[in-house]
Amino acid sequence: MTPATRTTVGDSRRHRNGWRGLAGVALLSLVAGVFALPATAAGTTRTAPAAAAAVTPVRVEAETYTGNNNGAVIGGRVMDTGVESDGGASGGSRVKNTFNGSEIWFDDVDLGSTPLSTLTLRYVINAGRSGVNQSMDVYLDEKSDENKVATVALSATGGDWSTYGATTADLLTEVSGRHKVIVVMHVDPKPGEAGGYPNYFGNIDYLELGPESLPEAFLTTADAWRYSDDGTDPSGDGSLSWTTADFDDSAWSEAVGPFGSKRGAPDLGGGFVANTLLRYTPDGSQNTVPTYHLRTDFEVSDGQLAQLDSLVGAITYDDAVRIYVNGEKVAGFVDERVNGAANQNLTYAGASNGDPVTSTFTVPADVLEPGENTIAVALYQDRETSSDIYLDLSSLAPAGPAPEQEIADLALHVGATQAERNLTWYSNVDVPQVAQLAEAADVVDGVFPATARTVEAAKSGETTSGEYFRDVTFDQLEENTEYAYRVGGDATGWSDAHTFRTQDFTGDFSFLFFGDPQVGASGNLARDEAGWIDTLDVATRSYPDAEMLFSAGDQVESAGSEAQYDTLLKPEQVRSVPLVVTNGNHDVGSKAYEQHFNVPNEDLESGGASNGTSSGGDYWFLYKDVLFLNINSNSRDFASHNAFMERVVAEQGHRAKWKVLAFHHSIYSVASHTDDGDIIDRRDKMPAKISELGFDMVLMGHDHNYTRSYLIKDGELADPTEVAGQERVEAEDGEVLYITANSSSGSKYYDTRAPDAWFASVINQERVRNYSAVEVTDETITVRTLRSQANGAALPVNSVVDEVVLAKAGTTTDLDVSVDVSTRTVAGKQHVSTVVTNNEAAPVDVVVETAYGSKSFAAVQPGRSASVAISSRAAAIPGGDVTVTVTGQRGGETVTTSKTASYPAAG
Repeated sequence: MTPATRTTVGDSRRHRNGWRGLAGVALLSLVAGVFALPATAAGTTRTAPAAAAAVTPVRVEAETYTGNNNGAVIGGRVMDTGVESDGGASGGSRVKNTFNGSEIWFDDVDLGSTPLSTLTLRYVINAGRSGVNQSMDVYLDEKSDENKVATVALSATGGDWSTYGATTADLLTEVSGRHKVIVVMHVDPKPGEAGGYPNYFGNIDYLELGPESLPEAFLTTADAWRYSDDGTDPSGDGSLSWTTADFDDSAWSEAVGPFGSKRGAPDLGGGFVANTLLRYTPDGSQNTVPTYHLRTDFEVSDGQLAQLDSLVGAITYDDAVRIYVNGEKVAGFVDERVNGAANQNLTYAGASNGDPVTSTFTVPADVLEPGENTIAVALYQDRETSSDIYLDLSSLAPAGPAPEQEIADLALHVGATQAERNLTWYSNVDVPQVAQLAEAADVVDGVFPATARTVEAAKSGETTSGEYFRDVTFDQLEENTEYAYRVGGDATGWSDAHTFRTQDFTGDFSFLFFGDPQVGASGNLARDEAGWIDTLDVATRSYPDAEMLFSAGDQVESAGSEAQYDTLLKPEQVRSVPLVVTNGNHDVGSKAYEQHFNVPNEDLESGGASNGTSSGGDYWFLYKDVLFLNINSNSRDFASHNAFMERVVAEQGHRAKWKVLAFHHSIYSVASHTDDGDIIDRRDKMPAKISELGFDMVLMGHDHNYTRSYLIKDGELADPTEVAGQERVEAEDGEVLYITANSSSGSKYYDTRAPDAWFASVINQERVRNYSAVEVTDETITVRTLRSQANGAALPVNSVVDEVVLAKAGTTTDLDVSVDVSTRTVAGKQHVSTVVTNNEAAPVDVVVETAYGSKSFAAVQPGRSASVAISSRAAAIPGGDVTVTVTGQRGGETVTTSKTASYPAAG
């Protein structure tokens, strides 16, 4: 989620100076950095430094000294050409032959304007050829106790002159500005050695003065907070004064997090346990505490602040939070409802997220002050009956260097037609990114040709998890073509290349239908992942030409969980076969659903989101001769759904032979949700419109129990004579087949509760994973539901759970044959000549009947013809008809087709 715009509470902050680069000094190797005015410079006033991405240390190469104490440095500076054993970058340039009392100095060294707080020394001490107890004193300007800035103790680095070591020590005082730097070396003689080099100090490579070190984190879970959980407004007037440093929180409780409650108990389940139990309901009330208030402080020194661009926090919460630093709001998550509250210190917020969600937030450096800083958190319950509350600010740490680009959650989606594909991906950094598309044959060893098409993102933005999403559409695709694609850019790098293949743009096709994956629902995400991947593997191996992966909704258990979305989108199939997703009740509570899935022809007003943090909208697409509509059944705004469906059917229905509707909440299921109040409401209000608009089939999920309905019209049984489990059903106008899928991942199953439901033709719950293969022809839709997980030896993988053929009553199912009739005269007699050509893919039997006789042909092969000339035995005949009866197999059934062809009078 994008952090909220910062709003100031209380006094404005002091202006911070801009940064400047350092000029190099001939005797120094300096890198330009960001520096503040020196703490020790006389007549200066410290101003809060500007935020900086980094402060680069000032390095003084030892061999560049400008003076020494009259020959005490024996051998002086040397420029070695060898490489040290540790691969040091100095190239061997150093000062050598140093003894106890040796001094070197560096005139007019520019230490910059930022206070520097540490000294790093790189050196060599050969244990066999040197003294002991080496140390170094560093002074600025003159050698006096007042001007000493460091004393560094050193130890031997090895038994030779090429093994370097380094040590870092804090300076006795911060330094900056221009100074003479004086270095004095000390060493004690090695005991028991009268000769050799008992007083030898060692070799010096460089000195490096750097900024104060930054901590790994300024705050962690282990830090104590002051908190108020009594359900009152801490400011007393609705203001945000409680978030400022001056607020008196001494009467509040103090404890260490995580903080939380599950109806008054510390264990929230799912591994979330509160260390400090928050009050669940205020005294005398049955309603939950609407808002909790927490505060703590952390220290940031001048030197640390000079180095900071920002702090990055990690916070786990349920249900919603707002975060303030020194009275300024820096972030808010699922907090949109607070904006309309009469008192934002005492209100409900959130979107019923389920388990606590972890998000990251940023604290810009210009919000921070040198010294003590106050961070305050408002933690919101979702509603009066919300079951749990949770907060853990696990880290508030310096922002590291800009991360390298990482591409994640790349997924291919169905487009508006079979000639389009939609694409979505996440990245961890907001840098320019595009998608590239080329025919796979033109991509050699992962190299895309110069002719590859580059497609800019049609939509992008920050995600609820602090990442960035992008949507792209590949259009004008050719049929029966394999394409390769990748995302990223030349400057930042590309993702791996993936491929997909288009098929015929007309004619028969199949797709795969999956019940709620809901990964994470079992409490064992790894197990759910294995089940989901296995189902996709079984289904796509068994139906390699399937053209879509169609989900009934509830892709994940927790709407905002990126770990669960990573699992859902892990299978390679989601990058090669287009997804069709449905918004489930476990998906709706976060914008992550909208950000992960790029659906075509989306109408965000119809079935719109209930609030600013949830997902909504209806959409549609045409695929060959099928019009698919997918609606957000989380919304029971039936008027908006009906208007959407009416408009789409009116505008697009004439282009389709079949109309298929999908939504998540099954209205004809037999398990746990069958008698839920919201389901009964949908069951009462949706079927009549579905029948009126002429939908043929409805695909649903939610109840994790396979159910195939009888044909239903206007919410009632269409044909009382239909037999349970009937293999073929023929639908009159307004009669609809409803399919409710079982679990595809195995994460959750519901047992049958209504085995005698009037609408249920087939019920199956074996607690094994299922999927359905849906085959579409001009005449029929066949739904074949199979086990992707064996149920014992008798019911192996890919054994059939249920199969039904849906046809339209009164529609022709003629076999494809052509008939050509003519007359001809032979020996003065008229003959009726008939040619019957088999255009089917299988043999057919043919019977030709005329007024003058008949002829039969067995097993006329595909593409072949049966020809016959039947004599009338008359010199002249009137016009008449030939009847041709053809019998063959289609879809596993025997089909007989009769055709009549006319011939003119002859003779």
